[in-house]
Amino acid sequence: MSSAVLIDFEQIYQVRGNKVSSAAKFDELASRLKKASREIKTEWNNFSSEQRDALRDFAYSFIEPTQGATGFLDILKAKIYLLFLNLTSQRESYDACIDAIDFLVDTILDCIEQNDPEYQAVLSDTLEELRLNYERIPEVKPEDSSAWLRNIIDEAIAEV
Repeated sequence: MSSAVLIDFEQIYQVRGNKVSSAAKFDELASRLKKASREIKTEWNNFSSEQRDALRDFAYSFIEPTQGATGFLDILKAKIYLLFLNLTSQRESYDACIDAIDFLVDTILDCIEQNDPEYQAVLSDTLEELRLNYERIPEVKPEDSSAWLRNIIDEAIAEV
């Protein structure tokens, strides 16, 4: 069985390129992206390899630096766009949309990692090492535990 998640990548790239200027559009896109993120997380294994590849390509394109040099005019354009958003009370919607895009990209990357046998091996080895050496584990506040664990796993992956 194959699942489908409808994502309008063009709209996401328009937000990235500062070409959307409506709070309603930002809010709508953010809502759809949050829903898509949840569906991707739960249905990843049901996607065809083509669907997973398309999502992977999108996520990687979003984390890679943009092509071309960012010069003074690009920076000025971005600053003017943010000023426009602030003056028209759309900044909060814009930020929510950007957060939803980041969450979508992170969800896709997490799904890719979790299905990677090498990642799973490193994760298993790291958790086993923590279990065997629990007395050396520093005291971590509950709210910091996810970041602490992620940092340990990232360090283990970097060593491989």
